[in-house]
Amino acid sequence: MNNIIISYLTMRKAIGFLALVFPFALIFGKMLGGVLPMEVSISAYYWTTAGDIFVSLLAVIGIFLISYKGYDLRDKIITSIAGVSMLLVALFPCFGTDSPNYIFMFLSPKATGIIHYAAAILTFSFMGVMSFFQFTKGNSGTEGKKKRNKVYKICGIVIGSTILIMLITILFPSLRKATDTFRLFFWLESIVVWAFGISWLIKGETLLKDK
Repeated sequence: MNNIIISYLTMRKAIGFLALVFPFALIFGKMLGGVLPMEVSISAYYWTTAGDIFVSLLAVIGIFLISYKGYDLRDKIITSIAGVSMLLVALFPCFGTDSPNYIFMFLSPKATGIIHYAAAILTFSFMGVMSFFQFTKGNSGTEGKKKRNKVYKICGIVIGSTILIMLITILFPSLRKATDTFRLFFWLESIVVWAFGISWLIKGETLLKDK
């Protein structure tokens, strides 16, 4: 039983750590290719020298989420949907301007992009659901659990609010064009991923662990 507990804590820590380093790994991966500046979004890194990093990290986190059992059936369903949608984000890239090469070439770039964006929205949304609703379950009688629940809820609110801001920038192309200058969308996506990562690190007892 202890080995099972340890393995689940390790998986939670791995998900959290990978989420935290994800945006930085993409920036660094592109820099190693000798190409600057930064991309306008996380998804755009698929078409750069950091494309393999983008796909690999999403695939690993997605598989971890699918493998994660959770406490009940609802927990399992939520993490599985998030994991599958994350894999779809990796396998179906956003619209690319430089290269037409992607895995499912029988689909048009437009169809692939639609799947990508739908899966990305689903992934981000379920990140918020996990943080705000799922992680706050259980006995909240201890002071440690109360503190963790506050952080989980803050992370969930941050994720939800950031998604709303991203949707606003998508709905108004002129605003998106202006924000692309200083890569706002990339940083908004990064905030969502970081909040998600912090939640999992807490869940893995890396942060705010009971004494």
